[in-house]
Amino acid sequence: MTVMYAGSSMTLAASAARVASANGTSVVVGGERRRFIVVNAITASATAAGDTADIYVDFSLDGTTWYNAVHFTQQAGNGAARTEYAVLDTSAPGTSAIDVTTDAASGAVRPALFGPYLRARWVLVDGGGGDTSHTFSVIAYAI
Repeated sequence: MTVMYAGSSMTLAASAARVASANGTSVVVGGERRRFIVVNAITASATAAGDTADIYVDFSLDGTTWYNAVHFTQQAGNGAARTEYAVLDTSAPGTSAIDVTTDAASGAVRPALFGPYLRARWVLVDGGGGDTSHTFSVIAYAI
């Protein structure tokens, strides 16, 4: 794991063509950060429309059990290149309990979910044809 200090950026998933689901680099963020800006840049999705890429950002309290904080908008296999960002901010904790048993819906952010560990994760689904491939990167900036 790599340590992420306030005022620094960290690559959670380097730009690469991916053909299988996986977890990105786990980063120790400690307890001093109050906000994160996370950017997901998809540069290519050149397969079938039925293929999908779901890209997530997760936090953990212990480095073992992970909770989903960001679910970027699902990308189709023939989708256009795009960049999205999400802001995670403890100053807006909300007023109700949030079920983290499952991942957030596509395009959703759970802004106050924090822990000392951070990672990107992606789930790629081949809708048929065996050729799913998405090129993207995920970068976080600690404030």
